[in-house]
Amino acid sequence: MEQQEQVTLTPKLIFQKIIATKNLVLKNWWIILLITAIGTGIGYYIDAEKNKRLQYLAKIVFSISGASGGQDMGGFGSLLGMSGGGQGGDAGLFRGENLFYVIKTRPVLERALLSTVTLSNGKKEKFVNYYLDSTYLRQDEWASFLPEWMNVRITHNRRDSMTKVERQVFDGVLYRVKDREIKILQPDIKTAFYDLTVSMENEQVSKTFAELLLTTIERVYQETQTRKSREMMGIMQRRVDSLGRVLNRTESSLARTVVINTDAVAPTAKVEEGRLTRSNTFVSSLYLEASRSLENLRMSIVKEAPLFTIIEPAVLPLETRLFTRENTKFGAMLGLIVAIIFVLAKQTYGEALRDMKKN
Repeated sequence: MEQQEQVTLTPKLIFQKIIATKNLVLKNWWIILLITAIGTGIGYYIDAEKNKRLQYLAKIVFSISGASGGQDMGGFGSLLGMSGGGQGGDAGLFRGENLFYVIKTRPVLERALLSTVTLSNGKKEKFVNYYLDSTYLRQDEWASFLPEWMNVRITHNRRDSMTKVERQVFDGVLYRVKDREIKILQPDIKTAFYDLTVSMENEQVSKTFAELLLTTIERVYQETQTRKSREMMGIMQRRVDSLGRVLNRTESSLARTVVINTDAVAPTAKVEEGRLTRSNTFVSSLYLEASRSLENLRMSIVKEAPLFTIIEPAVLPLETRLFTRENTKFGAMLGLIVAIIFVLAKQTYGEALRDMKKN
């Protein structure tokens, strides 16, 4: 049995393989060009089908700032009998790449689409209906296959309250906006700036939704960041209300006792008045302390609430674009890779056949 030769990998052999691969690619340039052109064409067709009409790009550059939250919560927690005040919400949820995901989640988009906006004529309307009336979604995608959706309007403020057809129409709008018309990125990881771009078929709708979506995510962020503080404020508010009711009762009892004891001669008549006075003083001090802590907690929530600062707003007239070319670029790259793999596989297969014939 013949012993197979062991091939030693040397720099010379590596360069020889690289040169041989280069020559092979140049020799089969027409195959590579053809497959790359096919991939580019397929990507271009997908891009053209996704957006058949002129798109208006509303771009907002913003940053997120705010207190870390929870700095003064230890005292409030101790006052309520809780161990450790805790922090505010999870700020990391809205930082970096996490923000890219959160801004496209269903709760955020549902809240934005169901928000009420004021139109140019002064009429108030849900944004989802404004979107349906001002874009070509119905004509381009529903007219031929889903005629029963053409005249549907969203009348409820919650998806759970909608009819089946309304939910289908609403989801159709939501997925179209999510998959095609929203893009958020961080141009430079060294900075804290984010770019939110909305591309829609109507200039005013695009600008309105960009501003509405940013306002919605800011509101969600603030609610998340101050959630624990607001829960503690609810507990403190109930305590203040309870102490207020007790204080009202003790003050009323003390007032009645003072009136009764005005003409009293017996020394024991003053005992009840003294007891109620001490009780009233004690409850008053607790009430004032709890009220002061509640007010401080309210101020703390204001300090904890993050702020979205708009660095560059969307300004009319907006930039226009026929359609994006992401799939075109991807198709070209994929076609080039497939072409090179095909040429190399073809060459390897030919060499294998020749070796078999020699043996």
